[in-house]
Amino acid sequence: MASSNITPPKAWTAKLKERVDVPHSVELDSIERDAIDGAVPFAAEHARRYIATAGKDDGWEGPRPILLLYTTGRRSGGIRRNPLLYLEHEGERFVVGSKGGAAANPLWFLNLLDEPRVHVRVDADVYPAVAEVLSADERAHIWPILTQRYEMFGDYQARTEREIPLVRLRRMDSR
Repeated sequence: MASSNITPPKAWTAKLKERVDVPHSVELDSIERDAIDGAVPFAAEHARRYIATAGKDDGWEGPRPILLLYTTGRRSGGIRRNPLLYLEHEGERFVVGSKGGAAANPLWFLNLLDEPRVHVRVDADVYPAVAEVLSADERAHIWPILTQRYEMFGDYQARTEREIPLVRLRRMDSR
């Protein structure tokens, strides 16, 4: 189902596993001071409101819950901030590279393929994590749970020839 210009999921997983042992620590103040919001103006406003209210009000009237994902720009090296809907299942958090069913993956996803060490903000809790693209078997298990809760992701998958990736955000601090 993946198109020829997209790296297959097996390669994504291998690339991510190469890098997970490298420590990644960034001060929260540095993250917020240096973060650049995504190109979508309404998403940037959601992120700013989310931070100002510790996740209690981001101005979004869509599905919940929302987190902020901080990635490293693959070209700029700058910190990129994106508000994303996430699935919490069996103590793990997952984000979806849907981009509304567009033909191409979202930029935040491409960024984490180059640098899987990310930061995540859920309400006021900010922590380092490693982004792991789910294997085909893991995706087959989580996808029905996701689409049962959030039907629109099934619609998005139907709109595109690419397989929409699911990403586990594995927390890296001691909590």
